[in-house]
Amino acid sequence: MRARKLFLSSAGLLVVGLAALWSKWNGSAGINASTAIQDWAVSFNGSVHGWPAMIGVIAIFASLITLLVAVIRSLMD
Repeated sequence: MRARKLFLSSAGLLVVGLAALWSKWNGSAGINASTAIQDWAVSFNGSVHGWPAMIGVIAIFASLITLLVAVIRSLMD
């Protein structure tokens, strides 16, 4: 398979995985910013249960593997 198609497949799997996780997200997210860099913070608190959690994690893992294969394939061409 060409590297271009592998990169697109990786992006598609990532979108599917994140959409599955965000579809049943139960929690909150926040960003705190200040003038001092050490006071900046990003906070995610939440959970996902059931099939969306499993599908999301598997799709994100498959996306990372596909991305690795795409990078290796593009270096070999």
